[in-house]
Amino acid sequence: MLKPILWPVLAPSLLFAVGLGAILPVLVLGALSLGSSTSFAAAVVGIMGAVSLVATVPAGILIDRLGDFRAMLVATITAVLVLGAIVTVFVWQTPASLVLYMVALMLFAPVSDVWSLARQAVVAEVMPPKDLAKAMTALGGSQRVGNLVGPIVGAGLMLVFPLWSVFVFAGISAVAAVVVMSLPIARIPGYSDRRAGGTGGAGATNRDSACPTSPKPSRPRLQVRWKAVILVGISIIALTVARSAQPVVIQLWGVEIGLHESSISLLIAFGAGLELLFMFLGAYIKDHLGRTTTLATCLTVFGSGFFVMVLRPDLAGMITAAAIMAVGNGLGAGVNMTIGADLSPAIGRARFLGVWAIFSNGGKLGGPGLISLVITIASLRFGILFPGLFAILGALWVILWSQKIGLPGRRRH
Repeated sequence: MLKPILWPVLAPSLLFAVGLGAILPVLVLGALSLGSSTSFAAAVVGIMGAVSLVATVPAGILIDRLGDFRAMLVATITAVLVLGAIVTVFVWQTPASLVLYMVALMLFAPVSDVWSLARQAVVAEVMPPKDLAKAMTALGGSQRVGNLVGPIVGAGLMLVFPLWSVFVFAGISAVAAVVVMSLPIARIPGYSDRRAGGTGGAGATNRDSACPTSPKPSRPRLQVRWKAVILVGISIIALTVARSAQPVVIQLWGVEIGLHESSISLLIAFGAGLELLFMFLGAYIKDHLGRTTTLATCLTVFGSGFFVMVLRPDLAGMITAAAIMAVGNGLGAGVNMTIGADLSPAIGRARFLGVWAIFSNGGKLGGPGLISLVITIASLRFGILFPGLFAILGALWVILWSQKIGLPGRRRH
C-alpha cells in the first residue's frame, strides 16, 4: 500500500527526521557555547517558531510554484547548505559567530517548513483516499523515529566529538536524503510534479514556451470549506500546544521532584518509543472510526497525562504520565496531516496546506509561551495542568462541531 511513496517520500523523510531529531536538543546548547546569555539561549526555539509561523503561507505558495517533489529536493539541498554554515560558525569562531548562528537557524526554520509541507502535498496527491490515513500515519511515524534515534546518535557523538559534530551528522543525513530522492527508484509512476493551477510537468512547460505572448494565468481561488477549517483548526491548536508542552513539562516537573537528568532523558525516549507502537492503532482508528473520533481520543488521553503528572509527584507518577501522553500522541500520529489532506482542494493544495500549517505552528509558538506565562502568574503546578486542560477542551470542541466540520467518519462495509 505504501510502495508508491516508500522511496520518494518515506525514506528521505526518515533520514531528514533523524538529522533534525539530533540537532533539536542542542540548539540552546549551541547558543550558550557561542557566548549567549541564558535568557537569550532559551528564546532560540521560540524565535524559530515565530519565523515558522510567518513563513507558512509563503512556503505553501513557493511549493505551489516549484511543484511538490521538486520543492522537497530544493528544501533538502538548502538544509545541507545551512547546516554547513552552522558548522563553519562553530569551527571558525569570531565575535559575530552568535549572530551568524542565529541567522542560520532563522533560515533553517522556513526550510524545514517547506520540506514538511511539500512531502505532505506529495502524499495527498499520490495516495488514494482509502489509504490516505495510513500513509499520513507512516509519514508522522518517520518523524517519531527521528525523534527517538536522532537524540541517541547525537548524545553518542558528543561523548567523543565537539558539539558541532551533531550538525555534521544532520548534514550527512540530509545529503543521504538528497541521494535517495535522486535515484530512479524514487520516481513515482504516473506522477507529474504539480504547479499552481493544477498544471505542471514537461507538458506545461512546453506549452508555456510555445506561446510566449500568452498572458500568464492567475492562480485560481482556493475552493475550501473555510468554516470547517477554522472549527477543526482550533482543536489542532490544542493538540500542538500539548505536543510542544510535553517535553518542557517533563523536564520541569522532573527537576521539581528531584529526578536526575539521565532519568528525565530516559523518560522522553521511553515516550517516543511507546508512541511508535500506538501509531499503528491510530491509523486503524482514523480509517475505520473516523478523523473526529481519532482527534478527540488523542486529545482526551494526551491531556489526561498532564493531570496524572501533577496528581502523583513521584517517579511512578512520571512514568505513568509519560506513558499516557505517549499513548494519546501515538494514536494521533499523522492526524493533523490527514485532516489537512481531507480538507485540501485538488487545485492549489500546497497553498492551502501552507495556510493549514498556521494552526500547528501557532500552537508550537504559543504552547511554551503560555506555559511560561501561567507559571509566572500562578505556579509550576498550574503551568503543567494548563496544556492538559486545553487539550481536553479541544476534544470537547471537535466533538461539539463534528457535524459542521464534516470530516470522513466511520467506514461502513
